[in-house]
Amino acid sequence: MLKRFAFVLLFFSILTGCASDEKKPDEPEKTELEYYSDAQELMDTEQYFQAIKELSALENFYPFGRYAEQAKLELMFNYMELDDHTNAHATAERFLRLHPRHPKVDYAYYVRGLSTYYMTRGFFDAFVAIDRAERDMAIMEDAFREFNDFLNRFPNSPYAADARQRMIHLRDYLAKHEVYAARYLIRRQAFAAAANRGQFIVSRFQGSSVVPEGLAIMIESYQKLGLNNLANDTLQVLVTNYPDYPKLDGNKQLVIEDVHSNDQRSFLNILTFGLLG
Repeated sequence: MLKRFAFVLLFFSILTGCASDEKKPDEPEKTELEYYSDAQELMDTEQYFQAIKELSALENFYPFGRYAEQAKLELMFNYMELDDHTNAHATAERFLRLHPRHPKVDYAYYVRGLSTYYMTRGFFDAFVAIDRAERDMAIMEDAFREFNDFLNRFPNSPYAADARQRMIHLRDYLAKHEVYAARYLIRRQAFAAAANRGQFIVSRFQGSSVVPEGLAIMIESYQKLGLNNLANDTLQVLVTNYPDYPKLDGNKQLVIEDVHSNDQRSFLNILTFGLLG
């Protein structure tokens, strides 16, 4: 019995010894500097996927090391280069939580907004020209809000000019979406709701190209509701400020389209859920 116990003990000792000779899976294969240097070389040759592996390993094995914070910043860059905007956004969010006072924290705020901005590009954009303003605007609202947060914090950042230009584009899409929504309400003869939507367009998007469209929506809605004084007052605002608005006729009256003119949908339009046709 004693011999059998000694044999079992020896057997497990050998197994333990063999296991200890192997590299543990959570043990780094390189020093922190080696991981970082290798990542830099891979980035220089645009091997972004491999660079991400090196930087992720550095983060994992040396979370409080000398290069850990810089590795997160460069992970954002690599994810953006690979169009992996979800991971870029997540990395930026994590950096903002962990290093809110970092000297380069403005880059993380910028990438957070930029990654969301690029998420607004739909699958069909690569194949056909589709007006994105017709889609759900929630993600564009998020991108606009994140860029606005970035600019409020870092108005003089080297990335500020690009963020401002993208906000202009986003604002235009958001405004056009409101016009689509208001026109939809008119087609459904929800004229009070359409008038309110028109007022919202005029008040929120001052200075944009959709303001005259918002005024036209208000005029049409007021006329349908029998609110002729409000319709005439709004028409005067439109004529005074936008005399070349294309829906004004020679007598400076608004040309009203038939609310049922868009009810007939083609088979292609139905098949593509309103995206085409």
